[in-house]
Amino acid sequence: MQLNAKLRELFPLVGVLSPAATINVERFSTVVDMGAHIQALAVVALGDMAAETIDAKLYACDSDGNNAVALTGNSATQLAAHASNNDNKQIVLNVRSDDLLASGKRYVKLGVVTGGASGGSVAAVILAQPRMGNAATVDLSSVVQLVG
Repeated sequence: MQLNAKLRELFPLVGVLSPAATINVERFSTVVDMGAHIQALAVVALGDMAAETIDAKLYACDSDGNNAVALTGNSATQLAAHASNNDNKQIVLNVRSDDLLASGKRYVKLGVVTGGASGGSVAAVILAQPRMGNAATVDLSSVVQLVG
């Protein structure tokens, strides 16, 4: 790891869960190829949430996101339903490529769901530590600017 490198050069943006209302139907991020990364970090940002449980977990999956299997040890503890305790909070999940070995898969995605039909706004970004190369070469194609 280069000591003088910029963080954006070390940890590319490889996955995203676009901001949207999240209710009792699980929403999923884009799929991340862990064959190209040593580890990934998903940061979930909760908005003004209803008094409903909230679950966030990482899944091993196929390249198209299908055949998903929840990764043991890579799920957040369910947040209890509360009128305000979960508002504007974050959930951080880490996954190493080795965590996928038992599943026999090399791709991962993030899933977020609430326990009711009111929910709230949820978004997430997934950053990764690439196995090799400059992070700018592996950022999502939806990244429109790299500044600094």
